[in-house]
Amino acid sequence: MNQGPDENNILYSLPTNTADKIDFVGEMIVNIGNIISVIGIAVEAQEVEEVEEVEEVEEVEEGEGATKNPNTTNSGSDSNAGFILALIGGILVTIGDMVSTGSTALAIEQTALLEKKAEQEAKEQSRKIKKMEKQIDSLHQDMKSLFFITESLKREVIFLQNFIYPHFHQQ
Repeated sequence: MNQGPDENNILYSLPTNTADKIDFVGEMIVNIGNIISVIGIAVEAQEVEEVEEVEEVEEVEEGEGATKNPNTTNSGSDSNAGFILALIGGILVTIGDMVSTGSTALAIEQTALLEKKAEQEAKEQSRKIKKMEKQIDSLHQDMKSLFFITESLKREVIFLQNFIYPHFHQQ
């Protein structure tokens, strides 16, 4: 059997629901990214709240005339953990979207290949049907020919019976 160049394509060997599975993985990555982003925003909001509390305490202390303690200024305000978590979450969302987009492209390619394969099979089936129709026509003509030969042989047998039988009984 002849193989076309597309029959060696890896997409023919993949199960039909592979694109759905890849899309599911992409959506899971997006969901994980969203969760990490929300956690990062919450952490950042908590850090901002802590910084505001520290600033209020410092304002109250300055208002009372207390001496500034150098160890209490800017403690914990340099943390970027919330921002980093939100950034990682955004990156994961982007990666998940790209995986989902890739699965959509895979589904489109698989559909196109399956349609092409179905079209080739339909053409092959059409060729086989035409070949069978030709064989049927040929057999039909052969049958007609055999029918005429049979009729001719019947007439010949009847003729011979009519000719030989009376001569045979006369003796």
